[in-house]
Amino acid sequence: MSDAATIEAAVREALGVIRPNAVMLDADADLANEADLDSAEVMDLVMEIEDRLDLSIPVETLSQARTIRELCDGIAPLHVGRR
Repeated sequence: MSDAATIEAAVREALGVIRPNAVMLDADADLANEADLDSAEVMDLVMEIEDRLDLSIPVETLSQARTIRELCDGIAPLHVGRR
């Protein structure tokens, strides 16, 4: 599995823990509006992703990501070369 696919799978799995109905959202879905995540749930989502990928996601990455795709793109440089 490619890094991008691994990251997206981890994000979607984590999203499924927080908001099961949001797992099938399009990659360009807005996390706050379409996934209906509040700030506490976003932090829970990040912790789930960090656990799945064994990395730490900086706050700046979160603040710049509004969509699932943007979150995955922000995580990608942190995940490069991990396996």
